[in-house]
Amino acid sequence: MKIIIGILIGISLMFAFQKIMNDKDRSVEQVETAETEGNSPDQIPADFLVFYTQFHSDNSYQIAHIDFPLEGLPEYADSTILAEGNFKWEKEGWEIHKNLDARKEEFANNLRVVSDGLIFEFIPTGGEKKLWIERRFMKTNGEWRMIYYSGLNYRK
Repeated sequence: MKIIIGILIGISLMFAFQKIMNDKDRSVEQVETAETEGNSPDQIPADFLVFYTQFHSDNSYQIAHIDFPLEGLPEYADSTILAEGNFKWEKEGWEIHKNLDARKEEFANNLRVVSDGLIFEFIPTGGEKKLWIERRFMKTNGEWRMIYYSGLNYRK
C-alpha cells in the first residue's frame, strides 16, 4: 500500500512540475517568437546601451540599479524551487556581473526589446546552448534597472 501511495505521489509531482515548466517557458517562447527586430545595436535604446556599459563596469552603480530582493531563479534550480516560485536574490551575497569580452561583439543578439522600457536578455552557454542565463531590465522613473535574474539553467 505504501508503495502504491508513493508511486501516485511521484506521478502527481511529475505532472505538477511539467505544468510549471510549460507555463514558465510559454512566456519566454512568446518573447522569442515575437517580431523583435530590435536585436541590432542601432535599434536598442541609446540610453540602455549607456546603462548596460556602466552596469557592468561600476559595482556600486550595479547594486544601485537592481531591485532587491530581486525575482528570479538560482543556478540549476530544482523542481522544489520551481514549484515554490518565490525565490529572491538578496543584496547580501550578490555576485557582481561583469561583461565578458567574448560576449561584447554579439551581446545585442541576446537582447529582446519586449516593449518600450522593457528588455529581456537571454545568454546561451555551452556547446548545444541548452544552458541559459536570463536577465530582465525595465526603465522606471527615467532609469534602467534589473528586475529579474535567472542564473544558469537548462532550457529546451
